[in-house]
Parts: sequence; C-alpha cells; structure tokens
Amino acid sequence: MPDNMLESLSDEELVLLARDSVEAEAVLIIRYFRLVRFHAGRYATSMTSTDDLIQEGCIALLRAIRQFNSTKNAKFSSFAQTCMTNSMKSFLRCEKSIPVPIATENLLQKIQESDGFIDNHTPENIFIQKENYETCRTEVMAMLSNKEWDILKYILQGCSYAQTAEKLNISVKAVDNAMQRIRKKMRAVQHSEEKNF
Repeated sequence: MPDNMLESLSDEELVLLARDSVEAEAVLIIRYFRLVRFHAGRYATSMTSTDDLIQEGCIALLRAIRQFNSTKNAKFSSFAQTCMTNSMKSFLRCEKSIPVPIATENLLQKIQESDGFIDNHTPENIFIQKENYETCRTEVMAMLSNKEWDILKYILQGCSYAQTAEKLNISVKAVDNAMQRIRKKMRAVQHSEEKNF
C-alpha cells in the first residue's frame, strides 16, 4: 500500500495492517512516539533514566499493536496509552524507584488538543521517519541473540517475566537480565540513529 494511503488510515485500521506490514507498524510507532517520550519524561526519576522508560514504552506500544482487539469497541489510542503507562509503572516498581505520578484523566485527548502530541509532518519527514524506524528495527533484530529474540517475542505477546521464564525453562532473573541487554542494544541503536540524523 502506498505510504500516503497508510497515513490517511485510522489507528485501528493501521493496527490490523501492522500485524503483517512493517510499514503500517512504522506509521503507528511514529504517531505515538511523542506520547511515549511524554510519559517517560513524566515518570523519570533520579534513579531511572528517561531512555529506560522510552524503551519500556516502545516495547509496550509494540505489544499493544499485537494485542489490540477491535471488536471490543475501544479506541486504540486509549488502549496503547494504558499499556505504555502500566508498563512504565511496572518497570519503576521493579526498579524500586520513587512512586509514579498519578495519571490525569483523558491525558491523551488533552495532549492532542494542545498539539503537543501530533506533529504536522510533511510527507518527506514522515517517509524519512519510517525509513529510520525500519532501519532501526532491522539493526536491533540483528543485534539480538536467539535467546534474547525468543524472550522479546514472548514479552511482546504480553507474557510476564515469570511466564516467559516458565515457557523458556529459564529463571526470571535470566529474563530480566536479557531484557536489560535488549534495552541497552535498543538505546545504542537509537542514539546512533540520532547522531546520524
């Protein structure tokens, strides 16, 4: 499907396509990346960096794309925001960080209304962002070991660390260590992309 057609689709239509299309997935990631950064900035503490929370939010966003059920008459934006913030809060609890801030009602709507979330991208910028996303995704996938990739697949399917450990017959600590390595690799690719752009 041509890029300009993907841009005109609703989030819910893109989610259906994203299960088989990296391009549709990229459009959704680009649409929601500022929201991920916004929440990461809200929840970051002196003990937890914004980068860690951005990685956690991106993983949650990818999980939301795979798990969203359009038959439940819910908006993807609400579902994705809930997945992102819950994942960040869970990460902070595991890190034994400072208590997370209380979520405000209809935060996504307020951000969108104030133009703080959706950029007015030009078609050229959107194309460049999609290319960067696809390159970054490919680089991260190439950097992961088979074990890390198996763990990430289960996490993206919505499994907890304990469930993933049980499925792979490894310890929860091994899953946690692998996820920390995955985040570090994602950060390294993200920072190299920012330097090159």
